[in-house]
Amino acid sequence: MRSLLFDLYDGLNNVYSGWIVWNLFLAFVPMLLSFQLFRPQAIPAKYLRAAWLVTGLCGAIGISARLGRIQSSLVSSWRTVQTGRPDVLWQLLWLAIVALVAIGVSVGLSRQATLSKMGRWGVGLALFIALLPNAPYILTDVVHLIRAAGYGDIRVWVIALVLIPLHVCAMLLGFEAYAIALMNVNYFLKQRGLGALIWPTELSLHALCALGIYLGRFIRLNSWDILLDPTSIVAIALNTLTSKRPVAVIFVTFVILTVVYWLMKQITLGLKLRYEYARKGLDPLV
Repeated sequence: MRSLLFDLYDGLNNVYSGWIVWNLFLAFVPMLLSFQLFRPQAIPAKYLRAAWLVTGLCGAIGISARLGRIQSSLVSSWRTVQTGRPDVLWQLLWLAIVALVAIGVSVGLSRQATLSKMGRWGVGLALFIALLPNAPYILTDVVHLIRAAGYGDIRVWVIALVLIPLHVCAMLLGFEAYAIALMNVNYFLKQRGLGALIWPTELSLHALCALGIYLGRFIRLNSWDILLDPTSIVAIALNTLTSKRPVAVIFVTFVILTVVYWLMKQITLGLKLRYEYARKGLDPLV
Protein backbone atom coordinates (compact mmCIF):
# COMPACT_ATOMS: atom_id res chain seq x y z
CA MET A 1 0.00 0.00 0.00
CA ARG A 2 2.82 2.37 0.88
CA SER A 3 4.46 1.67 -2.47
CA LEU A 4 1.25 2.56 -4.31
CA LEU A 5 0.94 5.82 -2.40
CA PHE A 6 4.56 6.71 -3.11
CA ASP A 7 4.06 6.00 -6.83
CA LEU A 8 0.99 8.22 -6.85
CA TYR A 9 2.72 11.02 -4.95
CA ASP A 10 5.78 10.82 -7.18
CA GLY A 11 3.66 11.07 -10.32
CA LEU A 12 1.67 14.06 -9.12
CA ASN A 13 4.70 15.76 -7.61
CA ASN A 14 6.66 15.53 -10.86
CA VAL A 15 3.82 16.59 -13.14
CA TYR A 16 1.39 18.68 -11.13
CA SER A 17 2.72 22.23 -10.85
CA GLY A 18 -0.51 24.00 -9.93
CA TRP A 19 -1.59 24.40 -13.54
CA ILE A 20 -4.83 22.46 -13.11
CA VAL A 21 -6.24 24.55 -10.27
CA TRP A 22 -4.81 27.80 -11.67
CA ASN A 23 -6.22 27.29 -15.18
CA LEU A 24 -9.59 26.27 -13.79
CA PHE A 25 -9.54 29.49 -11.78
CA LEU A 26 -8.89 31.46 -14.97
CA ALA A 27 -11.70 29.58 -16.74
CA PHE A 28 -14.26 30.08 -13.96
CA VAL A 29 -13.71 33.84 -13.64
CA PRO A 30 -15.28 34.79 -17.03
CA MET A 31 -18.11 32.31 -16.38
CA LEU A 32 -18.96 33.96 -13.06
CA LEU A 33 -18.63 37.38 -14.67
CA SER A 34 -21.12 36.29 -17.33
CA PHE A 35 -23.69 35.51 -14.65
CA GLN A 36 -23.23 38.90 -13.03
CA LEU A 37 -23.30 40.78 -16.32
CA PHE A 38 -25.87 38.91 -18.41
CA ARG A 39 -27.99 36.76 -16.05
CA PRO A 40 -27.85 38.35 -12.58
CA GLN A 41 -31.11 36.68 -11.51
CA ALA A 42 -30.08 33.15 -12.49
CA ILE A 43 -28.13 32.45 -9.29
CA PRO A 44 -29.04 33.78 -5.81
CA ALA A 45 -26.53 36.34 -4.57
CA LYS A 46 -25.35 34.19 -1.66
CA TYR A 47 -24.56 31.25 -3.94
CA LEU A 48 -22.77 33.51 -6.41
CA ARG A 49 -20.65 34.93 -3.59
CA ALA A 50 -19.86 31.39 -2.46
CA ALA A 51 -18.85 30.51 -6.03
CA TRP A 52 -16.53 33.55 -6.15
CA LEU A 53 -15.04 32.50 -2.80
CA VAL A 54 -14.32 28.97 -4.03
CA THR A 55 -12.90 30.33 -7.27
CA GLY A 56 -10.69 32.72 -5.33
CA LEU A 57 -9.39 29.85 -3.21
CA CYS A 58 -8.59 27.95 -6.41
CA GLY A 59 -6.63 30.97 -7.63
CA ALA A 60 -4.74 31.22 -4.33
CA ILE A 61 -3.85 27.51 -4.41
CA GLY A 62 -2.86 27.64 -8.07
CA ILE A 63 -0.69 30.72 -7.77
CA SER A 64 1.18 29.33 -4.78
CA ALA A 65 2.98 26.94 -7.11
CA ARG A 66 4.09 29.89 -9.23
CA LEU A 67 5.55 32.06 -6.49
CA GLY A 68 9.10 31.19 -7.49
CA ARG A 69 8.43 32.11 -11.11
CA ILE A 70 6.72 35.35 -10.05
CA GLN A 71 9.64 36.29 -7.81
CA SER A 72 12.19 35.72 -10.58
CA SER A 73 10.02 37.74 -12.97
CA LEU A 74 9.86 40.66 -10.53
CA VAL A 75 13.63 40.58 -10.04
CA SER A 76 14.14 40.55 -13.82
CA SER A 77 11.71 43.46 -14.25
CA TRP A 78 13.49 45.48 -11.56
CA ARG A 79 16.85 44.93 -13.23
CA THR A 80 15.34 46.03 -16.54
CA VAL A 81 14.00 49.22 -14.91
CA GLN A 82 17.46 49.96 -13.53
CA THR A 83 18.86 50.08 -17.08
CA GLY A 84 16.86 53.25 -17.71
CA ARG A 85 15.77 52.22 -21.21
CA PRO A 86 13.22 54.68 -22.70
CA ASP A 87 10.74 51.93 -23.66
CA VAL A 88 10.75 50.62 -20.08
CA LEU A 89 10.21 54.12 -18.69
CA TRP A 90 7.30 54.67 -21.08
CA GLN A 91 5.76 51.39 -19.95
CA LEU A 92 6.06 52.45 -16.31
CA LEU A 93 4.43 55.76 -17.19
CA TRP A 94 1.58 53.90 -18.88
CA LEU A 95 1.07 51.70 -15.82
CA ALA A 96 1.00 54.80 -13.61
CA ILE A 97 -1.65 56.37 -15.86
CA VAL A 98 -3.74 53.18 -15.78
CA ALA A 99 -3.51 53.08 -11.98
CA LEU A 100 -4.51 56.75 -11.65
CA VAL A 101 -7.45 56.30 -14.03
CA ALA A 102 -8.61 53.21 -12.13
CA ILE A 103 -8.43 55.11 -8.81
CA GLY A 104 -10.24 58.09 -10.31
CA VAL A 105 -12.99 55.95 -11.79
CA SER A 106 -13.43 54.06 -8.51
CA VAL A 107 -13.74 57.30 -6.53
CA GLY A 108 -16.11 58.82 -9.07
CA LEU A 109 -18.33 55.76 -9.25
CA SER A 110 -18.51 55.48 -5.50
CA ARG A 111 -19.98 58.99 -5.35
CA GLN A 112 -22.48 58.68 -8.19
CA ALA A 113 -24.94 55.82 -7.87
CA THR A 114 -26.29 56.09 -11.43
CA LEU A 115 -22.85 56.04 -12.99
CA SER A 116 -21.66 53.38 -10.57
CA LYS A 117 -23.93 50.70 -12.01
CA MET A 118 -23.12 51.52 -15.64
CA GLY A 119 -19.45 51.95 -14.89
CA ARG A 120 -19.15 48.64 -13.09
CA TRP A 121 -21.00 46.90 -15.91
CA GLY A 122 -18.66 48.42 -18.50
CA VAL A 123 -15.55 47.44 -16.55
CA GLY A 124 -16.99 43.97 -16.02
CA LEU A 125 -17.69 43.61 -19.76
CA ALA A 126 -14.11 44.64 -20.60
CA LEU A 127 -12.76 42.11 -18.10
CA PHE A 128 -15.08 39.43 -19.47
CA ILE A 129 -13.84 39.91 -23.04
CA ALA A 130 -10.19 40.07 -21.94
CA LEU A 131 -10.40 36.95 -19.74
CA LEU A 132 -12.76 34.83 -21.88
CA PRO A 133 -9.96 33.18 -23.94
CA ASN A 134 -8.62 31.67 -20.70
CA ALA A 135 -11.59 29.27 -20.56
CA PRO A 136 -11.12 27.45 -23.92
CA TYR A 137 -7.34 27.86 -23.54
CA ILE A 138 -7.46 24.97 -21.10
CA LEU A 139 -7.91 22.60 -24.08
CA THR A 140 -4.31 23.30 -25.07
CA ASP A 141 -3.14 22.06 -21.69
CA VAL A 142 -3.16 18.60 -23.21
CA VAL A 143 0.59 19.30 -23.51
CA HIS A 144 0.82 18.73 -19.77
CA LEU A 145 -0.70 15.31 -20.23
CA ILE A 146 1.83 14.52 -22.97
CA ARG A 147 4.65 15.66 -20.71
CA ALA A 148 3.26 13.56 -17.88
CA ALA A 149 3.25 10.46 -20.07
CA GLY A 150 6.81 11.27 -21.11
CA TYR A 151 8.24 11.02 -17.60
CA GLY A 152 9.99 7.68 -17.50
CA ASP A 153 9.85 7.32 -13.71
CA ILE A 154 6.05 7.51 -13.50
CA ARG A 155 4.24 4.19 -13.37
CA VAL A 156 1.89 3.34 -16.22
CA TRP A 157 -1.05 2.77 -13.87
CA VAL A 158 -0.62 6.28 -12.43
CA ILE A 159 -0.77 7.77 -15.93
CA ALA A 160 -3.76 5.66 -17.00
CA LEU A 161 -5.88 5.77 -13.84
CA VAL A 162 -4.95 9.14 -12.31
CA LEU A 163 -3.24 11.61 -14.62
CA ILE A 164 -5.34 11.06 -17.76
CA PRO A 165 -8.73 11.28 -15.94
CA LEU A 166 -7.47 14.28 -13.96
CA HIS A 167 -6.37 16.17 -17.06
CA VAL A 168 -9.46 15.25 -19.09
CA CYS A 169 -11.84 16.32 -16.30
CA ALA A 170 -10.01 19.63 -15.91
CA MET A 171 -10.24 20.34 -19.65
CA LEU A 172 -13.93 19.43 -19.75
CA LEU A 173 -14.71 21.64 -16.75
CA GLY A 174 -12.81 24.56 -18.26
CA PHE A 175 -14.56 24.30 -21.60
CA GLU A 176 -17.94 23.84 -19.93
CA ALA A 177 -17.29 27.17 -18.20
CA TYR A 178 -16.70 28.66 -21.67
CA ALA A 179 -19.94 27.16 -23.00
CA ILE A 180 -21.97 28.47 -20.06
CA ALA A 181 -20.44 31.94 -20.42
CA LEU A 182 -21.46 32.15 -24.08
CA MET A 183 -24.92 30.75 -23.34
CA ASN A 184 -25.38 33.56 -20.82
CA VAL A 185 -24.45 36.04 -23.55
CA ASN A 186 -27.10 34.40 -25.76
CA TYR A 187 -29.69 34.77 -23.01
CA PHE A 188 -28.80 38.46 -22.64
CA LEU A 189 -29.25 39.07 -26.37
CA LYS A 190 -32.56 37.18 -26.51
CA GLN A 191 -33.98 39.13 -23.57
CA ARG A 192 -33.34 42.35 -25.50
CA GLY A 193 -34.83 41.16 -28.77
CA LEU A 194 -31.43 40.69 -30.39
CA GLY A 195 -31.68 36.96 -31.09
CA ALA A 196 -30.47 37.50 -34.66
CA LEU A 197 -27.08 38.55 -33.26
CA ILE A 198 -26.46 35.30 -31.38
CA TRP A 199 -24.67 33.45 -34.16
CA PRO A 200 -22.51 36.44 -35.21
CA THR A 201 -21.65 37.10 -31.57
CA GLU A 202 -20.73 33.48 -30.91
CA LEU A 203 -18.54 33.28 -34.02
CA SER A 204 -16.87 36.59 -33.17
CA LEU A 205 -16.07 35.41 -29.65
CA HIS A 206 -14.76 32.10 -31.02
CA ALA A 207 -12.47 34.02 -33.37
CA LEU A 208 -11.31 36.32 -30.58
CA CYS A 209 -10.59 33.33 -28.33
CA ALA A 210 -8.75 31.52 -31.12
CA LEU A 211 -6.47 34.53 -31.48
CA GLY A 212 -6.06 34.76 -27.71
CA ILE A 213 -5.21 31.06 -27.46
CA TYR A 214 -2.52 31.42 -30.12
CA LEU A 215 -1.02 34.47 -28.40
CA GLY A 216 -1.09 32.68 -25.06
CA ARG A 217 0.17 29.24 -26.07
CA PHE A 218 2.73 30.15 -28.76
CA ILE A 219 3.69 33.78 -28.03
CA ARG A 220 3.29 33.18 -24.26
CA LEU A 221 1.31 36.35 -23.56
CA ASN A 222 -1.14 36.73 -20.69
CA SER A 223 -4.46 38.54 -20.29
CA TRP A 224 -2.91 41.20 -18.05
CA ASP A 225 -0.49 42.14 -20.85
CA ILE A 226 -3.41 44.07 -22.36
CA LEU A 227 -2.99 46.53 -19.49
CA LEU A 228 0.76 46.23 -19.01
CA ASP A 229 1.83 46.71 -22.63
CA PRO A 230 -1.13 47.32 -24.98
CA THR A 231 0.96 48.68 -27.85
CA SER A 232 3.02 45.49 -28.02
CA ILE A 233 -0.17 43.39 -27.89
CA VAL A 234 -1.62 45.26 -30.87
CA ALA A 235 1.65 45.01 -32.83
CA ILE A 236 2.02 41.29 -32.13
CA ALA A 237 -1.64 40.62 -32.99
CA LEU A 238 -1.35 42.47 -36.32
CA ASN A 239 1.88 40.68 -37.14
CA THR A 240 0.24 37.36 -36.31
CA LEU A 241 -2.78 38.03 -38.51
CA THR A 242 -0.56 38.92 -41.47
CA SER A 243 1.48 35.70 -41.32
CA LYS A 244 0.30 32.53 -43.05
CA ARG A 245 1.23 29.91 -40.47
CA PRO A 246 -0.29 31.70 -37.44
CA VAL A 247 -3.47 32.43 -39.40
CA ALA A 248 -3.75 28.74 -40.31
CA VAL A 249 -3.31 27.70 -36.67
CA ILE A 250 -5.85 30.30 -35.54
CA PHE A 251 -8.35 29.12 -38.17
CA VAL A 252 -8.02 25.47 -37.08
CA THR A 253 -8.42 26.55 -33.46
CA PHE A 254 -11.51 28.55 -34.44
CA VAL A 255 -13.06 25.48 -36.10
CA ILE A 256 -12.28 23.30 -33.07
CA LEU A 257 -13.80 25.86 -30.70
CA THR A 258 -16.92 26.16 -32.84
CA VAL A 259 -17.49 22.40 -33.07
CA VAL A 260 -16.67 21.57 -29.44
CA TYR A 261 -18.73 24.51 -28.18
CA TRP A 262 -21.75 23.35 -30.20
CA LEU A 263 -21.43 19.85 -28.72
CA MET A 264 -21.02 21.14 -25.17
CA LYS A 265 -23.95 23.50 -25.66
CA GLN A 266 -26.22 20.63 -26.73
CA ILE A 267 -25.08 18.49 -23.79
CA THR A 268 -25.63 21.35 -21.34
CA LEU A 269 -29.09 22.11 -22.69
CA GLY A 270 -29.93 18.40 -22.62
CA LEU A 271 -28.87 18.10 -18.99
CA LYS A 272 -30.88 21.20 -18.11
CA LEU A 273 -33.95 19.76 -19.85
CA ARG A 274 -33.43 16.43 -18.07
CA TYR A 275 -33.32 18.26 -14.75
CA GLU A 276 -36.56 20.10 -15.54
CA TYR A 277 -38.24 16.82 -16.44
CA ALA A 278 -37.07 15.22 -13.20
CA ARG A 279 -38.20 18.23 -11.16
CA LYS A 280 -41.69 18.00 -12.68
CA GLY A 281 -41.83 14.23 -12.29
CA LEU A 282 -41.97 13.62 -16.06
CA ASP A 283 -40.37 10.71 -17.89
CA PRO A 284 -38.21 12.00 -20.77
CA LEU A 285 -38.54 8.66 -22.59
CA VAL A 286 -42.31 8.91 -22.87
